[in-house]
Amino acid sequence: MYTHGEDIVDSYGFHFLEDVEEPFIRMTAIGRESRYSSRYHWETRGRGPAWLFQYTLKGSGMVNIAGQEYLADEGKAFFLEMPGEESYYFDEERNQAPWEFIYMMFESNGAECYCRYIEEHLGKVLELPVYHEAVRLIVALHAAAKEQKAQSAFALSSKAFEFLCLLCARQQSSVDSDSDLTARARNYIRQNSSRDIGISDTAAYLKVSRSHLSREFYRNTGMKPIDYLTRMRLEKAVDLLGSTSMKIAEIGKACGFSGSNYFSKVFRKHMNMTPVQFRDYIRSGGYSKIQI
Repeated sequence: MYTHGEDIVDSYGFHFLEDVEEPFIRMTAIGRESRYSSRYHWETRGRGPAWLFQYTLKGSGMVNIAGQEYLADEGKAFFLEMPGEESYYFDEERNQAPWEFIYMMFESNGAECYCRYIEEHLGKVLELPVYHEAVRLIVALHAAAKEQKAQSAFALSSKAFEFLCLLCARQQSSVDSDSDLTARARNYIRQNSSRDIGISDTAAYLKVSRSHLSREFYRNTGMKPIDYLTRMRLEKAVDLLGSTSMKIAEIGKACGFSGSNYFSKVFRKHMNMTPVQFRDYIRSGGYSKIQI
């Protein structure tokens, strides 16, 4: 660890002698820093091929994406592919307190689809609570590096992949940490998913606007309420396909879909097979239950 002026840098790079030639994913660096000076300024176009995840613990910094500035304050992170056209920096005039953050860099030879999934569903700038499992994992990995316990390329690769999976899962909160509004919305959707309801119906029942419900629900769960409703319906459909001999149209109706064609369309979009194919898949595999 070194101090440059008032900046505090506690960062570690990895280059192991024992590793496969082109691993699925390779962690290259991890660090925890506090930046006070505008001298901290990075342009991603000048950096080598890698992905960067940087999470703000305290204070704030700036990130520029496609010509638009974003404030990376406490609880926010950015996820960038390098080289690129983005930049991130500390602005002394707009950010009086130091910018304390933790970051991880990794090379991805086979995990690109996971990185793209994160970009598509969470964006390049995302908000995560400090108790999120992905954040806790980075903190633990940094502590291990600091104590010189991160000495295996294979172990670090597995952790880097675990980190991506935790972000893809979007488990930003547990039910216990839901706001009261989100908890009531979950309950209403679960109890009424078999009816032909929409998010507007849920918002009306809760006496809030649809936009407010969507923002609050997403902030607490990491998913849109319409996606949660669809998931509830698909979970019930999967259960009925495996445990009953009901016709496909009957199952669609029992799960709240407006018609059998719409049910088949939604089911195929999310499950990559039709309801009939899925029923055959369950029976041929001998599964008693499928979890989605």
